[in-house]
Amino acid sequence: MRGFEAHHVNWLGLNTLSDRAIMPQIVGGDFTFVTNNGRDFLRLYRGVDVHAGLLVILPSVGNAEQRRLFGAALDAIIAAGADITGELVEVDRDGTVHFRRYPDPLGND
Repeated sequence: MRGFEAHHVNWLGLNTLSDRAIMPQIVGGDFTFVTNNGRDFLRLYRGVDVHAGLLVILPSVGNAEQRRLFGAALDAIIAAGADITGELVEVDRDGTVHFRRYPDPLGND
């Protein structure tokens, strides 16, 4: 999508694993992770010093709306220079995209 390579956890054979169990593959594989499950993955990423990015689509919505919001996030990432290493990207229901360092080096998570 928009020139980025993407893999679904199902395609990687990770769909049966717990969130905690897939973290080594995500971080070790240098994957930016996209999820609706912000609560669990924000907690898990809090312990990761260096990561390729975490993108959270905040509302839990159907597939068509997820694709729209994901597209808005990709557009914002491209406009910002396409490097979200160490960043949390959050997408609101209205398509507004927010960027911030995560975990916050000052501990203000």
